[in-house]
Amino acid sequence: MLNAEFLDNLDGYIAAKRYRLVNAVLAYENGALAFERYYNGFNPQSRNALKSVWKSILALTLGICVDRGLVRSVDDSICEYLPQFAKGTDPRHRRITVRHLLTMSSGIYFNGGVHYHCPTMAQLRFEDDWVSFIADVRMADAPGARFVYKEWDVILLSALIGKACGGCAFDVCDEYLFNPLGMESEPWPKTKCGVSCTVTFFEKDEDAELSARDTAKLGLLMLGGGVWDGKQIVSEKFIYESTRPSQANAGYGFLWWLTRNGFHGRGFGGQELNVYPAQSIVGVVQATATPSSKMYGDIFESAVDFFDKKNC
Repeated sequence: MLNAEFLDNLDGYIAAKRYRLVNAVLAYENGALAFERYYNGFNPQSRNALKSVWKSILALTLGICVDRGLVRSVDDSICEYLPQFAKGTDPRHRRITVRHLLTMSSGIYFNGGVHYHCPTMAQLRFEDDWVSFIADVRMADAPGARFVYKEWDVILLSALIGKACGGCAFDVCDEYLFNPLGMESEPWPKTKCGVSCTVTFFEKDEDAELSARDTAKLGLLMLGGGVWDGKQIVSEKFIYESTRPSQANAGYGFLWWLTRNGFHGRGFGGQELNVYPAQSIVGVVQATATPSSKMYGDIFESAVDFFDKKNC
């Protein structure tokens, strides 16, 4: 259950920790809005940049594609959708599956740089065809052998969804996920080759944005086994698979971070979507991201009473 005493004193906690960039803290318990607080001029209608929480949304979008038969299976080879990976640059390319993209274990070399400033992304920005560029990058590991948090895999996943649906990933997400949940979002930015992406991939301040309440809807959907307002939006099977540990990383599912108590969409600068199934709680933290941004995982570690606090 929620720790009411901690939440009643949240303003003081945020001030004491100097969390000046926090814009919203919101919690649902047993499906009902239980706590909501805004800072820095934000309100329930304000939308905040999602950063890498977008990756978890992209995983749900892929699940919708599987449910609708646009993608046959998460164990399909990606070269069935992205022919650039069938041209023989590296024979291991044919062994990369959709599952490998979802679990950040494609094996494609990626240099995140110091503090994840991504020198390889800097190179990519000058290219017109991002998929072809990544298809020419050497393999560092066998597919599935090692977890490496990298942008390559989500770029390819978004491109694959676009190929499968004959449009772009945002089209699928907006029609089959956002609209049924009553969520409002501007279209995601696109690369020159038509791949839906977010701020990580652009020099300009472009990103997917959602309000705290809309972000929480995604957690409620996950908590409800993919059902919203009596309708199955994403299959329960895919939701279950998404929140199981991958072979490459026990703390990572299908673009969702896993902990002992739940699963989480997390983004740079302290963006958080936390789902705690045993407590029936969904918690959201939104903040302004800057180069010196903090993380705010301690807020919900303190706001939720777990069965065993030492295992938070």
